Amino acid sequence: MPQSDALESIAAEPPYDAVLGAIRHGTHLCAFYETEEDLLDLVGQFCAAGARRGDLCLWMMPQGVDSGPLASTGVELHSASDVYQQGASFESGPIVAFWHEKLGQALAHDHEGLSASGDTRWLQQRDWQAFMEYENFLNQVIAGKPISLLCTYPLSACEAGDILDVVRAHEVALAKQQKRWAVIESHLTDDSPDALEAASRVASLSPRERQVLLLVADGIMTKGIAFELGLSVRTIEVHRERAVRRLGVRTMAEAIRLLTVASPAVPLMDVRRTVPA
Repeated sequence: MPQSDALESIAAEPPYDAVLGAIRHGTHLCAFYETEEDLLDLVGQFCAAGARRGDLCLWMMPQGVDSGPLASTGVELHSASDVYQQGASFESGPIVAFWHEKLGQALAHDHEGLSASGDTRWLQQRDWQAFMEYENFLNQVIAGKPISLLCTYPLSACEAGDILDVVRAHEVALAKQQKRWAVIESHLTDDSPDALEAASRVASLSPRERQVLLLVADGIMTKGIAFELGLSVRTIEVHRERAVRRLGVRTMAEAIRLLTVASPAVPLMDVRRTVPA
């Protein structure tokens, strides 16, 4: 499975990376940003999470942005305006065909799937309605396919009504709040703030830590977990201790409670017992 150490190295600490790291294939999300620095941070971490899954990572970037940091990590770069604006007005057909082509290329080269981000700085009011119809249609296009799509919208180009259109067209919406990226809307989860917060904290765990936590929740003792996973008892104890510390709780019982609270958000958060070897 192709992996990129460079991409993984640019991922920041949770909770932001916890959210993007938990996004599963078939997810269509959007994010609103204000500065170029925020955009690079957003797309960089989205691609880092995709690279850890073994995806081909692609960015349709706006003009004038310094793409050097991402280009050096192996992200495939395209001009957003060139890809989206192929005619006098926006048409969805060529873009949908583009996604199918890129997914085929990714799978042909033994990637697990495709993680792609497209920016909308080029988008003008005359194309807004057609583009929103395309955004809504994308939910059907990628359903059940190994694709994750992140659509980025500059706040300076969005009117109040437009932002609502964007949020409704996506399954998950992100925005920066108090210098941290957070889920502001998700149709994949319930409406409980506690569930979203707990899911984000659980997703900050490594895959192995989540696996051990889930086995503990199933009532399996440390020795049993060590036997099932083929690891030493001490290694399992280390994973347990790290899981408790990362979750910001004091006891394993509190950690299990967080896992239970996070359960309604499982469609968004990739919390599984099975971890790749």
